[in-house]
Amino acid sequence: MYSSDFTIAPKTLGEAYSAYKSVGSSVLVGGGWGLKNFITSHYDLAIELKQLEMNYIRDDGDEIVIGAMTDLAALQRSPLIRGLGGGVLSRYVQEIQNADMKRSVTLGGILAYKYPFSVMLPILLSMNVDVELYDKGRMSLDDYVACPPLGELITQIAIAKERVYVEYAALRNAQADIPYLTGAVSMRDDSWRIILGGRPSVAALAENASELLTEKGMAERENAAHVASEELDFAGDDACSEQERRKLAITIVRDMIKRSWKGFSRMLTSEIKK
Repeated sequence: MYSSDFTIAPKTLGEAYSAYKSVGSSVLVGGGWGLKNFITSHYDLAIELKQLEMNYIRDDGDEIVIGAMTDLAALQRSPLIRGLGGGVLSRYVQEIQNADMKRSVTLGGILAYKYPFSVMLPILLSMNVDVELYDKGRMSLDDYVACPPLGELITQIAIAKERVYVEYAALRNAQADIPYLTGAVSMRDDSWRIILGGRPSVAALAENASELLTEKGMAERENAAHVASEELDFAGDDACSEQERRKLAITIVRDMIKRSWKGFSRMLTSEIKK
């Protein structure tokens, strides 16, 4: 668990950002789940974000906009979220058994820390998502994840409304363990995206595999799974060896492709019936 010499709770984004930038050893505290469970660092200043108005989910026409302080429980309850990616975000949060985690983990926190073992990050990367940074503006999630730590304050996340179906996977030794391999696959009318994380590096797009599947379709499912395993960097740790991760990546990508194709087909059938 983290510790700090001082804690403040600013009432405006400007105050929070100014404090964060003015103190070298400072940390932004949202729900605090990650800091309490995975971070053991000491900071001069902890900046609580709970008083800021960043807990909302709204329909902005072509996209759903989510405040950075919105927790997983709110995502699960929202009917707007159930319409995204074939309901993938709702399905994922519903499977989380730890109720305290759902109330404590915020979407902004998930993106800010870019945990390699995150399950949500591959899901979001498989969709069209933008991140809004205070004083820096908007950028795609793909670019944000690829950047080194920016030391910025995430204010909101925008997810495009589109006809896309997403499936995900997370491999663990036990239900409560941190995943040692994660992934997501999304299917659209004209393209596929294959994302793998927990390798044990942060989630990334398997670009060659995605292009192969987009160009040649389900006939190349097996080849796409092998390409995804070959093109990304993998490493070993106490949870899983590099070789095991590569083999497992083939298995989960193959399965996610099949489930995404079936889900997208059901989505189209449902639209036709309406």
